[in-house]
Amino acid sequence: MIKLTFKKDELLKALDYCSSCIEKKHPMVILTNILFSFKNNECTLSATNLEITVIAKINLEESVQEGKIAVPARSIHDICRLSRSEIVIFDYDESNNILDITTGKSEYKVPCSEPSDFPEISDTSKEYKNIDISKFISLYKKVQFSMSEFFQSNKAYSGVLITKVKADDGTTSIDMVTTDIHRLSVLKIKNFNVDIEEFENGIVIPGKNFAEITKIFAECKEAQIAIDNDKEEKIFIKKNNVTFISRLFKNEFPKYQSIVSSYDVLNSKEAAVINRKELIEAIKRVVIVLNTEDKIWTSKYFFKENVLKLTASSNSGGNSSDEIVIEKGFSTERSVAVNAKYFLDVINVIDDNNVNVIVEDSPNKAMTIKEESDDFFYIHMVMPLRV
Repeated sequence: MIKLTFKKDELLKALDYCSSCIEKKHPMVILTNILFSFKNNECTLSATNLEITVIAKINLEESVQEGKIAVPARSIHDICRLSRSEIVIFDYDESNNILDITTGKSEYKVPCSEPSDFPEISDTSKEYKNIDISKFISLYKKVQFSMSEFFQSNKAYSGVLITKVKADDGTTSIDMVTTDIHRLSVLKIKNFNVDIEEFENGIVIPGKNFAEITKIFAECKEAQIAIDNDKEEKIFIKKNNVTFISRLFKNEFPKYQSIVSSYDVLNSKEAAVINRKELIEAIKRVVIVLNTEDKIWTSKYFFKENVLKLTASSNSGGNSSDEIVIEKGFSTERSVAVNAKYFLDVINVIDDNNVNVIVEDSPNKAMTIKEESDDFFYIHMVMPLRV
């Protein structure tokens, strides 16, 4: 019989980290379990869905012999979450894989899986480098919606490209890029120098995995990162007692630099300036006639002096129009038709009170939204609709 004693808060925090890669149903039942590996005064919790892996370490109340337990993730998480006691005690009978859990007056008997069935967790010999992960996390919202939900013919379209860019003046930045072919987001983090060789050619992190990174390391300023491509490309991120491992997509990302003009070039182009709140409300008013079944919310924007006219039409024949006065218009009349859903996505992540919109003379060219702060350049392009 093996006895383990945990502080509930520490155990629950580790379980929360691990829950990011636990699936309720999986053809491999062992992957619905969390592996507890313990020795002396340390216990390591490991969870994986073969795409991502989370490892969390916690200290035990007393020293124990070496061992492992594969505990059903849902059961232990619910027991710990609902516990009225600050202490959780495991009594594990190795002979029949039964785990007795005691927390205050509550007692549970939980059948466990065979720990030897749990997949081997990969490690890396690559050197970890410090990185300001808080910038990635805080700015991820500006690119997360531009990824494809489906792999299509290129998995990279459902991922986030992270690449290091060196400017002519010698300064370096990090670009975060996403695209689903219909739109493209480029977030350039200024003066971001990190000594990770793989960033030179770019890495592509699966979008759903990047979302988990933002949750696990949400409260971190810095973290340590290693990229390992000896067997299969993986990224390792760790901070304090938590390690996150994700596989990487092969970098087949389109050459976005040839699509997006430099920020200097964009700044030389005319841009309409529109109050962000008023624009959001105007778009919401005109899309009322559109059906939720419509995959594309067709909307058109006519710029004439300081007036923006918005129109929308549905497949069922409904249509609408509205007008707002804008802060700054174009020197000539211009118009563009885009998917209103896409337009709203980007407007909703702009931090400024005003939205800067570039509409080219040709209606067949993409509409560009730009934003700049002391920390970043942001460029978002939406391909036009043919109406």
